[in-house]
Amino acid sequence: MGSSDERLRIAIIGAGVGGLTLSAALRSMNHENNLDVNIYEASSRISPIGAGINFWARTWGIAKAIGLEEKLSRLIPRGLPEGLIFEVRKSDQENGVYVQGLMSVGGALRIHRADLQRALIESTSGQLHLSHRLLSYEETDDEIQLHFQDGQTASCDLLVGMDGIKSVVRKCFLVKQGLGDSPSMHPFWTGSFAYRGLVPIDKLEAAFPGHRVFHTPMMYCGKFKHLVAYPISQDKLINIVCFVTHMDKEGAPYDGPTTSPCTQEEVLDTFKGWEEEVLALLRCIEKPTKWAIRALHPLDKYASGRVVIAGDAAHAMTPHQGSGAGQAIEDAYILSSLICANASSSSHTKVPIPRISEIYNTIRQPLGNRVLAGSRTAGLLCQLVAPGLEDVVEGDRDVPREKLLEVFGMVGREWAWTWEENVEDDRRRALDMLRARPGEG
Repeated sequence: MGSSDERLRIAIIGAGVGGLTLSAALRSMNHENNLDVNIYEASSRISPIGAGINFWARTWGIAKAIGLEEKLSRLIPRGLPEGLIFEVRKSDQENGVYVQGLMSVGGALRIHRADLQRALIESTSGQLHLSHRLLSYEETDDEIQLHFQDGQTASCDLLVGMDGIKSVVRKCFLVKQGLGDSPSMHPFWTGSFAYRGLVPIDKLEAAFPGHRVFHTPMMYCGKFKHLVAYPISQDKLINIVCFVTHMDKEGAPYDGPTTSPCTQEEVLDTFKGWEEEVLALLRCIEKPTKWAIRALHPLDKYASGRVVIAGDAAHAMTPHQGSGAGQAIEDAYILSSLICANASSSSHTKVPIPRISEIYNTIRQPLGNRVLAGSRTAGLLCQLVAPGLEDVVEGDRDVPREKLLEVFGMVGREWAWTWEENVEDDRRRALDMLRARPGEG
């Protein structure tokens, strides 16, 4: 770390939700202002990807801990049922049927990604460098040298790759470990597409007065398809995401764009025959976009030496547990806690940076990989891919309700970790490891 009067130089690659949260958390926790933080973003401007972001109670607890509660509280929809994640309907038929309400402890809050990013930018620490696309890095015992596409270079003591699913840091990290042929080098197509859209609430009210999504977050399910819809932006917009899965395409090559515009007719044709309240939602999406849903194969390691990878760079997952952004935020929280505790003047024994990386990996890698796998499982269950439903086809009206209850009971259990486990326990364990004497932790 250099002499005691030097500021620890931290380079964050990527100014998405994860990178901005890490910067905000470092600002909140670093009371002695002894960190030198630089964020490098490849794009020429910060633009939101996607629309709605799910905040479980554990994620909201982090927002409060790093001083974001006041900013974010203004962005939360009001009046939604407390503890209700979604009301579930089987909707791939003319007359849909109610299944159950999926409940949680603490509920789920939904925030527009653009609103969240604006709040995070207002709370960042250090310098934000746009149009800085990383090409490679070189690590020595003392520092890391960064090489950017435009020929510029920079150096740091700790490199944090928050550069998304196509992460350059991850690829270099694997190559430098002799793992250039790792299946985790590149993301794979899950066989799923998502159609996304934002609908003004007044437009939906005019088309379908009294639609239940105004007061209840909804999940509409059918065989190999499902969609979720809920209010965001202080109840001004409805966020809609429709998923379609081709089971035989998982892992198949996909050469098309990750995101592309599509027609309203394509979306309506995909959900032809579904109940009217679903079709009303879809008819209100004027300019839908189509996304190829990709994910990563689990990584064996998230950090080593002076390099840490986090967020989608480490564990890009399908969105079916509402935890992709949340896991990036947890990565940022644990890492910033370690960095700031170690940098504090009250820290009696400072550990070398590789020890911080080791502790981060011990805490975060098992959970990140577990949520990645659980998200896939939850998504399949929501599309009625489950034991006992092998012969069910889209539009089947004779699926026993008790079987549907069994399936969505499994979905609830897949999500239960979000309220049964506490990120503060992970933080305490990480800090205990940091403070332990050699050989103790």
